[in-house]
Amino acid sequence: MATYKNIFWRPDMQPNEKGELFANVHLLIGYNQGSVNDFRKMADMIRETFPQATDDEICGGKVIKSTYCQGFTIVTWNAHIPKGEYPGWRQIDNGRMDYNW
Repeated sequence: MATYKNIFWRPDMQPNEKGELFANVHLLIGYNQGSVNDFRKMADMIRETFPQATDDEICGGKVIKSTYCQGFTIVTWNAHIPKGEYPGWRQIDNGRMDYNW
């Protein structure tokens, strides 16, 4: 099962008072059923790297337009986070996403 972990840094947003940058964090998993249980597991996967992400901040859906992840299940979390190394996560500095959900 294909998995993509993306951090889209948003240079158009101001850093917060701690100097953290705003980012859109996306976790995509190919072809699971998109059940509530699937979304819970995916939210837990985001929290492995970002424990501060809460259920009321994490959103879920399905990718509706893409050349490589059409139909994938997606969970997203948007927050100010420190810029740095996040092993296993692809980081995109211009904030441009290459799929729609």
